[in-house]
Amino acid sequence: MVIVAAGVAIDLSSRPALAASPLRTTARASRHVSVDTLPRTWIEMKNVDLRIATDAVVGIRQLRGEVIPAERGSSAILDSTSSFAIRITSGTVAIQSADLSVILNKFVFGYKGSPLKHLHVRMAGAQMVQSGVMHKGVDIKFEITSSLSLTDSGFIRLHPTKVRVLGVNGESLLHALGMKLDDLLDLSGSKAARVKGDEIFLDPTKILPPPAIDGRLTSVRVEGDALVQEFARLPDDSLFTGYARPDSTAPNYLFFRGGRLRFGRLEMRDTQLQILDLDPSDPFDLYLAEYNKQLVAGYSRNRPNLSLQAFFPDFPDIGRGVTPPIARLPNVP
Repeated sequence: MVIVAAGVAIDLSSRPALAASPLRTTARASRHVSVDTLPRTWIEMKNVDLRIATDAVVGIRQLRGEVIPAERGSSAILDSTSSFAIRITSGTVAIQSADLSVILNKFVFGYKGSPLKHLHVRMAGAQMVQSGVMHKGVDIKFEITSSLSLTDSGFIRLHPTKVRVLGVNGESLLHALGMKLDDLLDLSGSKAARVKGDEIFLDPTKILPPPAIDGRLTSVRVEGDALVQEFARLPDDSLFTGYARPDSTAPNYLFFRGGRLRFGRLEMRDTQLQILDLDPSDPFDLYLAEYNKQLVAGYSRNRPNLSLQAFFPDFPDIGRGVTPPIARLPNVP
């Protein structure tokens, strides 16, 4: 990585003047830096299986956005996913049912005192089926089949079309007792879910671990065995066809442009960093929490325009000796 430092340079001649992000109003002010003059950092992911845990990924077909440092006036730190948030300017995300099961168990309902555990998700046509154990004095096995839609505020609404509790028709049983699901299920301890009446609502911006995201969903649907979410395209997404456009046609990558980015002991200013997949034949399995292991197992190179390219193996391939030969690398200029 010593040679990398030679490419960590400032190219002020090519950087356009950019306005400050409107989302930085809640961060702490820097005493010596005018935030209005700070360059903004942009991120794009294409065909990336972003690993959020050792046993779960989020399938990012494409996602673009602005990187917002947690500390006003500071750099985003690649080593710490809690050091920045992403304001999504466009994107399509697909989460397989097995990965969604992990997300619900670990992040949405994994808090102390949660009434739900051992959750399992599968898709049935256009609907989602959740099964597991509900704790209400005693453990109760349940299965809920739900249709999916969006609320005006952007929450994912799970509307039950079939409920089974202890193997019987749970919806009829509850209604016969004059009860609804929210009488049985207390989700007040969850930051990402709530229940009202018989419906469960998920906040798509809070169901995942850091980095935090901010974006507005325009649609949610079941596609095969995956839950697919489409995010609204914002006006400044047009930057990704110009200033923030990656310098290759590689099928799988993570790209940063502009602003400041720290990784390891290095910091880039007027950042232009592209992380590419050594084996582009399948989605790029990237684990940001362990990115340095992937970096060590791959290699990096400086480009004539002072940008940096890093080539990573997929995270599960580390140590398996399956790194593709140079001939199979993406055709990157």
